[in-house]
Amino acid sequence: MLTPLFFILAQSATPFGSPVPQTINPSAPMTMSEVRFNECVDLAVDDPVSGVVEANKWRIEGGRFLARHCLGFAYAEQFNWPAATTAFAEAAKEAEVAKYPRVANFWAQAGNAALAGSDPVKALEYLNAALVQGTLVGLEKGEVHLDRARAHVALNDYDKAKTEFVMVHKLAPQDPLGWLLSATLARRMGNLPLAKADIAVAAKLAARDPAVALEAGNIAYAGGDAEQAKVNWEKSVEIDIESRSAKVAEKYLAQLVTNVSE
Repeated sequence: MLTPLFFILAQSATPFGSPVPQTINPSAPMTMSEVRFNECVDLAVDDPVSGVVEANKWRIEGGRFLARHCLGFAYAEQFNWPAATTAFAEAAKEAEVAKYPRVANFWAQAGNAALAGSDPVKALEYLNAALVQGTLVGLEKGEVHLDRARAHVALNDYDKAKTEFVMVHKLAPQDPLGWLLSATLARRMGNLPLAKADIAVAAKLAARDPAVALEAGNIAYAGGDAEQAKVNWEKSVEIDIESRSAKVAEKYLAQLVTNVSE
């Protein structure tokens, strides 16, 4: 008989992500401001401190919402989530007034930054604003629903999160993170058949992801199969021993040894 589940199994060791700098690459020719935006984002990624200086300089020169959006990325690269969230949200508000076609993306980035900064309520507000624009489709829309799911999980509203994952799988079926996080949620909700089905899809899409192997082990253990849990946790460590997921897997493996010895 297995000992009670580890306390750490109640935690999520899956990656949550944060705003990913995206340069503008539309089908139509870019404006000079959009070209400068791309250059500003590249600088923000390579040298965030200089990125803040450049974005502020550009904003003073009249860069408006594109300059503010670049500023958000520069702050995000420094993990300054409150400042990044504010910059992204201000950029989105300005872009909405200007009827800029990518305003939904701006709101989505603001929501993602708020989520990274542990403010799920504000994240939902901004993510909802992104969807209201009605311009997001496919993967981009699916990623917004994924962030909404994460926000609902953070607020312990698992039923709403589950509904969001249905949309994620419909709009972004090739995103392994969506399947990984929905599997984690299903495990937390005690729906092991669904958890196993979702993690199986994640494993097909990302066979060499240590976080996927970790969660597969968690699900196996929750179902009473300590041996299969051990196999998956060992796989997580083997894939990338330096990853956060592998470090957690090592703790689980050590706990298994302790339980056996007792």
